[in-house]
Amino acid sequence: MKYVFVKKDAFRAELKNPGRVAHIWIDKEKGANNLSGGSVDIPVGSELPYHAHEKEEEMMFIYKGKGAAVIEGETFPLESETMVFVPPGLKHTFKNTGNEPLSFAFFYAPAGPEQNIRILASKK
Repeated sequence: MKYVFVKKDAFRAELKNPGRVAHIWIDKEKGANNLSGGSVDIPVGSELPYHAHEKEEEMMFIYKGKGAAVIEGETFPLESETMVFVPPGLKHTFKNTGNEPLSFAFFYAPAGPEQNIRILASKK
């Protein structure tokens, strides 16, 4: 089993409407049973769809750029070295408000929502 991954090992998807690049680094295909993780790059001026996860906790670590998280209608600033936690059932989105891509790592427990990236990528 592989334990260390680099970006080229990740499943990559260029998604549209809204535009973003997503990577799934760790999921069931890599041997993880209880969690998953990946990364997203949101272009300048773009944002993720406003959504919620029914059963999963999500944690996101911003490592590049500036933006805003909107969680249940409340807005929070995002910048490098910011961690965001979203419990199950809460609607949330990220918006890029800076002048470079907003990049973050995401983690789900239990795993599952990351598979939407694979589904969206297959609909091209």
